[in-house]
This record gives sequence, structure tokens and C-alpha cells, in this order.
Amino acid sequence: MARKTIEIQLQDRDKTLDFIIKEMPATQLESWIIRAVLLIAGSGLTGVPGGADIQKAGAYLSEKGLGLLSSLDYEKAAPLLDELLACCHRKIDKHLELCTPQSIDGYVEDFTTLIKLRAEAIKLNLGFLAAEDGPLSAFRSMGVIPPQ
Repeated sequence: MARKTIEIQLQDRDKTLDFIIKEMPATQLESWIIRAVLLIAGSGLTGVPGGADIQKAGAYLSEKGLGLLSSLDYEKAAPLLDELLACCHRKIDKHLELCTPQSIDGYVEDFTTLIKLRAEAIKLNLGFLAAEDGPLSAFRSMGVIPPQ
């Protein structure tokens, strides 16, 4: 089964850019979620769900998205932000170019374009965690994950 993808167009100052955003592989996404939750939990931010309820913590991360990551120490959050960017590919005709911190400045001029790309990558990768009937609901019904 192929990973999910979305295609978006973003206005970057005076030009329109096309992007394809691809879902992370399962093992990478699991690692990303665990690292993000641990970083957030260790940051001292209040109101962040923690403990064994990865569904609740992931849904919170999905809902708060970049706003939550932006409140963390940048040096610690940068690898997570770069991985979100690496889900994105610039589409030029039928050619796809991977978005990296090194390449993206060659065609993106407005920093808000980067924020929008990362936000879309979060929605694509973590949106399922917010769904009550999402893939973790079976574990909730077995008592492995506490009910919400």
C-alpha cells in the first residue's frame, strides 16, 4: 500500500509554487511522534497530555502543530522541523525536488511558505491520531490505551 500524498499550491510572494507532500514511513513517523512527545513533555510546558496515552498526546500535537513546536528550544526542535520539511517535494512539471534546508532557499522567498508546508505535513502525518475511530481505537477498546 502506498503512503498517502497530497498536492498543494502555495503563493510565495509573486509566484505560485506546487508541492507534493508524502506521508512518512511508519517507523519514521513512530520515531518522530515519540521524539516530539518526549521533547514537549520535557520542556515544562503546561497542559500537554502525557503518560501512556499516546493517542491523546499525538492528537494534541496534531491540533497544536507548529505552534507547539515553536514554543520549544529551537536547537532541539530543528531536527523534527527538518523531517517535516523532508516530507515535501517541489513539483515542477513532472519532476519532484526534495525540500531540504539547503535547497529550499533557492525557490522559496517567504518564510510563511515554510510554515505552511510544515503545517500541511503535520496534518497529513498526524491527522489520523485525532480521529475517535482512528487506527488506535482497537487498542483503546482492548484497554491497552486508556479511553479519552
